[in-house]
Amino acid sequence: MRICILGATGLVGRETIELVARAWPGAELALYASRDQELELGGRRYPVLAAAKLAESGAPKGDVAFVALDDEHSKRYVPRLLELGYRVVDKSNTYRADPKVPLVAAGVNSRRVDASVRLVANPNCTTIPLALALQPLHAVYTLTSITASTYQAVSGAGIAALDGFLEASKAGYAQPDRLGAPFDVKAYAGNVVPHNGGTDESGYSSEERKLMFESRKILELGELPVSAQCCRVAVAVGHYENLWVSFQQPVDMDRIGALLGSAEAAPFLRYFPGASGDGLSALSSVQDRDRALVGRLRPDARDPSRRSICLTVVGDNLRLGAATNAVRVASRWFPSADRELQS
Repeated sequence: MRICILGATGLVGRETIELVARAWPGAELALYASRDQELELGGRRYPVLAAAKLAESGAPKGDVAFVALDDEHSKRYVPRLLELGYRVVDKSNTYRADPKVPLVAAGVNSRRVDASVRLVANPNCTTIPLALALQPLHAVYTLTSITASTYQAVSGAGIAALDGFLEASKAGYAQPDRLGAPFDVKAYAGNVVPHNGGTDESGYSSEERKLMFESRKILELGELPVSAQCCRVAVAVGHYENLWVSFQQPVDMDRIGALLGSAEAAPFLRYFPGASGDGLSALSSVQDRDRALVGRLRPDARDPSRRSICLTVVGDNLRLGAATNAVRVASRWFPSADRELQS
């Protein structure tokens, strides 16, 4: 089995290499990045080729390709990988809105991936944990609306942003200033900032529009009212989401908890009982990287009809929100040796 990872030296690419070793031990890796180089990871050295070599006539064929690039480069290289015979999981935004391309959160709508499918879009890193948490509830009670507020880690902006954040945090916290005045008010270190990239005339950012559109597509609820407000927080890894969710009928809170705690009804999810959220934090996801963590379940005090609830969802944005989901998608084509990675 030959597996291509395009964007291998980035944060998600590195995680994908480690997961591939679990899912398909002994597979041949073809790693690509912006230039020829060598990657040191987990005590091993891997040769990495320039992505431009994929365009050459002698580029090798293969079985599965994971693409962790920006939209522009995905548009360039995904068609070429398909030409070379790869089945492709693309992690960019390029194909998510394409009605011909399945957008798949493994464990929610994995049935969309069968032998006839050769290209799958990997959802955004906030959408995957949200969908994992809400699908089992929707199956019983039928969703009627979602309101989400997200608190997203800096690693979602890439390796350069993360390294800059770590350096700025080190320098800023080294100064004895209780107000945080040494920090840049527009930067991530010691700060909370709007996730405002790509804000359009609607007032919503691209990150908010992704969460709204993708949740509808994955849950197959095209008219579902969804509203989102996203921000970036001073955390390295781990996206945190507060959700206000309404259903078609009154809900039983004990049954909601039982559904979230059921491995059969809610795969790839860990439920923290109780309303206090004990044990549930952004950094909790770094200790349980391949599952969505769900807790702080309670009724929405504004709704006397008992149709609405509040809950918190947390996920490691590099793993569950990206690399893990992509590998689980590919396990629909090529079964995984690691059952935790089989969808």
